[in-house]
Amino acid sequence: MTVQNHVSAPPGPNPESARSPVAPVCANTATPAISVFRTLDELDALRAAWKDLCCHCAADIDFLKTIIAQRPAFVRPHVIVFSAPGSAPAMLIGRIEQRPWRIWLQPKETGPQPVSMLIVPEGGVLDGGNPSACKQLITEVMNNLRRGEFDVAMFGGLKTGTPLYDAVRAVPPLPCRDHGLLHVTHWLGHLPGTLDEFLRRISSAHRSIFRKKQRKLEAAHPGQVHFRSFTQPAEVEELDAAAAEIAQQTYQYRRGGSYRPSAEGKSFLQLSARNQWLRAYLLYVDKRPIAFWIGTLYRDTLRLDTTGYVQEFKEYDPGIILFLHMVGDLCKQGVKHLDFGIGESIYKSRFGDEKLETATGCMFAPTAKGVSLMALRCLRYSVENISRQCASHFGFDHPLRKFWRALPAALRMKQSVEVTLACLLVLISGTWQGWLKWPEGTLIAAALCLITSVGIVRKAPQKPPLKPQDHAAGKPS
Repeated sequence: MTVQNHVSAPPGPNPESARSPVAPVCANTATPAISVFRTLDELDALRAAWKDLCCHCAADIDFLKTIIAQRPAFVRPHVIVFSAPGSAPAMLIGRIEQRPWRIWLQPKETGPQPVSMLIVPEGGVLDGGNPSACKQLITEVMNNLRRGEFDVAMFGGLKTGTPLYDAVRAVPPLPCRDHGLLHVTHWLGHLPGTLDEFLRRISSAHRSIFRKKQRKLEAAHPGQVHFRSFTQPAEVEELDAAAAEIAQQTYQYRRGGSYRPSAEGKSFLQLSARNQWLRAYLLYVDKRPIAFWIGTLYRDTLRLDTTGYVQEFKEYDPGIILFLHMVGDLCKQGVKHLDFGIGESIYKSRFGDEKLETATGCMFAPTAKGVSLMALRCLRYSVENISRQCASHFGFDHPLRKFWRALPAALRMKQSVEVTLACLLVLISGTWQGWLKWPEGTLIAAALCLITSVGIVRKAPQKPPLKPQDHAAGKPS
């Protein structure tokens, strides 16, 4: 097998660019070959094969170019192409960025020196279902790590049990392997031909509740409730302003999530609109936007990117009302699948009909720095995995998630540090005094940690509810 390395050319005109060997790389070759493309000029030569293989918007060539233009942390693209006789080419779509490597309980504002990372997005390995090609691509990534091209390779959206997941876990040697995989739920939904067919997957009681809430909203605001969809580039400015107004009043906004107006976000909306991917829906009451859904339609799958609603209208479930309107419109357009994204939520389990387990996996360079990064990640996610499993086993996961979402980000960080220090103090005290060695020592330590943690959480100051005039002024809740 041969390996071609396309390296960055020095600044200035390149008379040989017209004879670049990029185009033939995607064709069938007499012997297996791997090519690595590291410059922007070479990406367009891969466009045809790239578009044919790509099934996810995050791995699209135009999406990658938009990231390149908007993110200062971007260093260069890193695209690997594997060609073999008698088979279609396989591609790995990545970009190299300088990112700070955050450790557990460390604020976002502070961090160590940036780490050189290869970011492979969800859907970024285009292997056409060929396990052998997938393994060759991951082997080449490991070779790049050995050569010091980057410190970490991060793969998003790894589905358990797939050839890609197995390769990321098996190809790297033990010190370079990710031992701290955090598995999360990923919900998908299949869309039938009509909204009525879609609603049959939920109980008749829930169907009745949703219809009553919509009628109740329309009765409370007669003639003032209407829906609107956004798909065109000319509508992006209005969509951006309305979504930002709603998002400021959601709990996700307090956590640093939800929709936030930015040059990068607006560029992605413009890109989606130009490529006819944008599918955004807003619910209005008396010309006031109260709920939104923004999604990206790629091939026959709508990826739900972000949502939110005004808390003042919570009793009507405006997000669900708008969601069902959106589903009805998508069924008419012939969309086949909904991608709800990662994480658990009541609406995802209610309307989704396929539950996957995914993870973000890493590969580390065989250097002191790479092994140190692996150890930090392993420590962080091992603790988090154990905590999640314990909370799920004892039924604390939903109450804890609800409470955690209600806390501002700064207070959550402060409480995390306090709880961790209190638990460490209990363990140190038990070891020093010797009672941790008793048969019941573990139970005593667990009880003390739990009581201390509850005391820290309960002393947290409660945020007073918003007044009606605050809602009217558009202040975040």
